[in-house]
Amino acid sequence: MSLDPHTADQVKRIIKELDGEGTSSLRPGVVLDRLRELGRPVGAWDMRAEFSRLTDEGFLEFDPKLASWTLAK
Repeated sequence: MSLDPHTADQVKRIIKELDGEGTSSLRPGVVLDRLRELGRPVGAWDMRAEFSRLTDEGFLEFDPKLASWTLAK
């Protein structure tokens, strides 16, 4: 199951915000927390799938040693 387009765009914005705040290592849970704060909860597995999709499209990069993602530069 994929996220609706509005939520998917919101995830990208949150990731960019976190990167701008100096968060160098992202995990799905951090984005889930932000979405919950905004009143837009998403399931953990849906967010993990979204991180995979964003990695596949080149928006994120995965570091298997740290088990975390970074915004692709």
